[in-house]
Amino acid sequence: MIKNIILLSTGGTIASTKSADNRSKSGELTGNDLISRLSLPSHINVEVESIFQKPSNALTFEDLIFLREKIISISNEHKHAGIVITHGTDTLEDSAFFLQACLPQLSCSLIVTGSQRAPHLEGTDAYTNLMSAIVAASSDKLMNLGVLVVFNESIYSANQIRKVNSFQVNGFDSPGFGHLGYISENKVHLIQRPELRKPIIPVRTLQRVDIITACLAASPAQLSCSAESGAKGIVLEGIGKGHVPPSWIPLVKELIKDGVKVAVVTGSLQGSLEPTYDFRGCLKDLLDLGVIAISDFSARKARILLMLALSSADIEQSFLEM
Repeated sequence: MIKNIILLSTGGTIASTKSADNRSKSGELTGNDLISRLSLPSHINVEVESIFQKPSNALTFEDLIFLREKIISISNEHKHAGIVITHGTDTLEDSAFFLQACLPQLSCSLIVTGSQRAPHLEGTDAYTNLMSAIVAASSDKLMNLGVLVVFNESIYSANQIRKVNSFQVNGFDSPGFGHLGYISENKVHLIQRPELRKPIIPVRTLQRVDIITACLAASPAQLSCSAESGAKGIVLEGIGKGHVPPSWIPLVKELIKDGVKVAVVTGSLQGSLEPTYDFRGCLKDLLDLGVIAISDFSARKARILLMLALSSADIEQSFLEM
């Protein structure tokens, strides 16, 4: 049985060419350029559409909203077994999680991939990753598992994927959670399934949410700067179990009183947030002020959740489910 896959290319390192000064110029190759280098299994047919030709640091939330609508349109056609998105690695985890957080259940699988090394470089992972992603997208085993990232022959949930290396081919991992499976010899092996949250459907323009990182003796002034320059929400990347310097508490209280939504996560690679401690600036202080504690997500992912919650039809319910 022929499996139809559609490849949506957005640019990134996987679409790079060599520049005149021997660096990598991102987003130059099209999806057809990449597919032409693969020897696809006979049961897989791939269609290609180039959506963007950008390095991923240049993508916007308007781009992601457009991509979301494109994915929904493809799913509603019921013609494809899977969708593969090629993407730059700098913001791959942001885009994958954004789609995870706001897409309804699809009629096909959705796989995001990219590469750490450009296609023209020796030892490139571009074609291995793309082939693995296409094979994964054609597998019935990966249906209804949400947005998946395939990288270095491993399968990850968009919920916990993080970039862990800036240049080696093992660029992504899910610290503390592990991969969902792997691809070997064009076969998909699934070893665990992710727990999926109810999607938050955006109905309004996405509001700006900033991330502010707590660290030893960090100044609270950055909180004021964020709100005064237009942020409608702030994610605090706390220390330990979601703590902040004591000097932050009065300003957080003032921001919440002024209508700024504030959430807190741990800056650690993993760990839940519970009000275990009793000292000024502890998580309990923040919770008493109305700060939203978000466990098991990085600050970048919590930012996306908060942006979507602020744009949803039932804002308060979205906050409760965070």
